[in-house]
Amino acid sequence: MKLVMSIVRDQDAGRVIDALIGREYRATRINTAGGFLKRGNATLLVGVDDKQVDDVIQIVQDVCRREATPTTDREAAGSGAGVLFVLPVAATFRA
Repeated sequence: MKLVMSIVRDQDAGRVIDALIGREYRATRINTAGGFLKRGNATLLVGVDDKQVDDVIQIVQDVCRREATPTTDREAAGSGAGVLFVLPVAATFRA
């Protein structure tokens, strides 16, 4: 099992959540603030089986790329839309 944690622009977060739910993934959104993206952002948490990781990554990338409107040379080069981490999960429980 893996935890896919992505930090995306606030305006992309709702669309990413909708796309994930549309593919029957469960996701948690945490509105976050900080200097990482230098603007409002959201942290999305998705727990998935190992074989589903690539699909979740693709969904996040597709939504964020499609909605991106570069405002600087750095964003135009492909950075600034967000970041994604895949972490191993040592244990799980269901309440």
